[in-house]
Amino acid sequence: MTADSMWLGQALRVLRLRAGVTQEYVAYCARTTQAQIARVELGTRQPTLCVLRGYARATNPDAVMRLCASVILGEEYDAMSA
Repeated sequence: MTADSMWLGQALRVLRLRAGVTQEYVAYCARTTQAQIARVELGTRQPTLCVLRGYARATNPDAVMRLCASVILGEEYDAMSA
């Protein structure tokens, strides 16, 4: 588990909780399992593009895009202000 995947998973979890949706719903939108979503949020798995699309569909597309951009650019991201 890397620090990057851990904070990314935590940020995705915050976005999901703020949207008021379950891991099961994100998994449905991402065409994967709830267990995979749980692993991403725990930081033990890197999210795939399909999983990121699922988060975008289930939560806030703009916030997920900003999160992805911050990962790519190596910038800080504050999920609480998303």
